Amino acid sequence: MNLASEKSEIIKWVNSLESPAVIEEINKIRNRKSFDFEKEWERGISGEELKKRTKEYLKTLPWKK
Repeated sequence: MNLASEKSEIIKWVNSLESPAVIEEINKIRNRKSFDFEKEWERGISGEELKKRTKEYLKTLPWKK
């Protein structure tokens, strides 16, 4: 399928939608800013930090003895 026919199919599908929740999700995608992988990578945590946080969380759970 070429790009023009795919766009046409998407337009037909969007025009047929009646669910406000689905339309809201489409709007979220449409209004989303571009994704900056490098910036998100800097905000991430290391594997060691993940293990540390997971261990701390597991210790807080009410385990049966």
